[in-house]
Amino acid sequence: MPTDADELRHAWNGTGADVEAWWWWGHSPAADVGVFVGLELRGRRFDYWAGVVRAGEPYLYIEELDGSGLRAGLEIKPPEMWADHQCDVPFRQWSIGNEAHGVLLDDPMEALHRAYGTPVAVTFDIEWFSDVAAMPIEGGYEQVGAVDARIELVEGVLAITGPAHRVHVWGKPYSPPPMAINATDDGLRAPYRLHGGGEVLQLLTNRGWVVGRVGN
Repeated sequence: MPTDADELRHAWNGTGADVEAWWWWGHSPAADVGVFVGLELRGRRFDYWAGVVRAGEPYLYIEELDGSGLRAGLEIKPPEMWADHQCDVPFRQWSIGNEAHGVLLDDPMEALHRAYGTPVAVTFDIEWFSDVAAMPIEGGYEQVGAVDARIELVEGVLAITGPAHRVHVWGKPYSPPPMAINATDDGLRAPYRLHGGGEVLQLLTNRGWVVGRVGN
C-alpha cells in the first residue's frame, strides 16, 4: 500500500528509471464542464498538460513538452508560464495552480498536431480533496475524490465542483490503456500529444472521464 512519502517526488540518483507522473481530473456532476492537469518528470525535464472542456465551447488546451525550469517540489517555471502542485495533506488534499497561455481549439483533435488556435491567458486554481483510500495500481496508485476549481478566463471565472480522480506513478510514464473510445463517441473531447510521439484521447462522458491511448 502507498505511504505518505509516496505522495511526493521519489529520489532519483541520476541512474535508472527517472520518470514520475501525476494526473488529476475533475468535472461537474452533469459532465458538461471538466478540467484536467498532468505533470510528467524525466530527471530535470518535464512535460505538462492542462485543459478545460465545456459544452458548446472550444477546447482550452495548455502544453509544455520537454520543458526546463523545474524548481523545488513540483513547481515548474518554464518561459512565460508557471505551475505548482502542492500536497497539503497526504491522500487528503492537493492544491494545484497555473498561470499560462493556452489555445482555444474549435476542433479538439488539433491538439494532437500543432495545436494552432486562438491564444488565451488563463489561470487555474484547483483544490483536490478525498476521504477515500488510494488504491494500488501497477507502478503507483489511483484515488477518487472531488475538486473545487476556479478557472480565470478573460470573460470571467469558470467554477467547477464535482467528482474527481487522480493517478500517480513512478519508474515509468503514465500510460493509459488502448482506448475503448473513439472520436465519434458522445462526450467532450480533450486529447493531448506525448513528448516523443504518441497520442491520448480523453473524453468527458456521463460516466466521467474516459482516457485511452490512440493506436497501440
